[in-house]
Amino acid sequence: MAKILILGSGGREHALVRSLARENRHELFCTPGNAGIADFAGSIAVDVNDHDALLKAVRAEGIDLTIVGPEAPLAAGIVDRFQAEGWRIFGPSQAAARLESSKLFARDFMRETGIPHPDYRACRSKAEAQAAVRDMGLPIVLKADGLAAGKGVIICQTWKDVENALGLYFDQQVFGEAGLALSVEQCLSGPEMSVFALCDGESFVIIGTAQDYKRAYDGDQGLNTGGMGSIAPSPLATPELLDEIAATVLRPAVDGMRARGCPYVGCLYAGLMIVDGHPYVIEFNVRLGDPESQVVLPLLDTPLYELVEQALSGNLPDKVDTKPGAAVCVVLAAEGYPGKYEKGRPISGLDRLDEDIILYHAGTANDSDGQLVSSGGRVLNVVATGQTIPDAARKVYENIDRIDFPGSFYRKDIGG
Repeated sequence: MAKILILGSGGREHALVRSLARENRHELFCTPGNAGIADFAGSIAVDVNDHDALLKAVRAEGIDLTIVGPEAPLAAGIVDRFQAEGWRIFGPSQAAARLESSKLFARDFMRETGIPHPDYRACRSKAEAQAAVRDMGLPIVLKADGLAAGKGVIICQTWKDVENALGLYFDQQVFGEAGLALSVEQCLSGPEMSVFALCDGESFVIIGTAQDYKRAYDGDQGLNTGGMGSIAPSPLATPELLDEIAATVLRPAVDGMRARGCPYVGCLYAGLMIVDGHPYVIEFNVRLGDPESQVVLPLLDTPLYELVEQALSGNLPDKVDTKPGAAVCVVLAAEGYPGKYEKGRPISGLDRLDEDIILYHAGTANDSDGQLVSSGGRVLNVVATGQTIPDAARKVYENIDRIDFPGSFYRKDIGG
């Protein structure tokens, strides 16, 4: 029985833990975890950014494999540190993680490897960004170069939007150092989809597709968030399009990283826009998506642990088994998210959900009295599977209002 440690505390990590737990062959741990993950995995109270403390815990527990959930530890070099100490860990190296941790590195990499992408300019001052917008025209997309928890992208329709956005990046510095360099990008138009592949440094296998809903409110209104819902598989995912994505996006990405001396081992998430039937990369992420994992993993029929071991040993299969049907996830968020929100609000009614509903915890904790309370902005993920996306969405919306969480909100158009 393998001892597996999952790093992270959100809905994605709950989905990873649940998938591994259903295999009934592992002893699971999570750090820091959340109130829902605690039902499946032992909690290790260590800061995921404290590499020394993590390694001490791994030694003490005799962990056989660590799987990294969020992007920040990958960008900080957790994989390099573990491997240098002789511990097995799944995720890309710090150098390979630059595909997400630096938008400008990723764009330059795409240009050099011929991966389809929007036109862009690298800008490191307000004046440079203003000049780039004048040259490229409106509408325009501004992206913080560094990690910004999925909130560093601003789409500008007018010059007033541009000036307001540049004030946030350079004057108010709301994204810190991450926003002091920008990728100013052509605003493409078309439907979006996400593709998830596991990579072993030389080969890759697609494990699923999804569509997420970034804006806070119905009709794609409001601010960008980490994601307010997701559906799988993507309605755009025809065999022909997936073949093109494999050939023009995933293959050159894996080959390009290997050629640069940093073979990509881990999950590669390609956020794509389909323009005139062809894929363009909006972003690369170096881990599973959140909330996309919550719909991709329930449809995966090949054991997750088996795939991770095959990726680490350089022996990935050509394809994976997936379950028929579809999955829908709706995020229940705290009032005020993605801005300021209160923590510690009581949550109840989870026992009123139908048996076939999957509930992933994200921002939850138990208070000193054992009461389940909110501890983050995205608090719960309500997931259902069905024969079709509308069927799964119907199940979610029939159940979500049974949860008693004062001041919460959710989008009502996921899967619609």
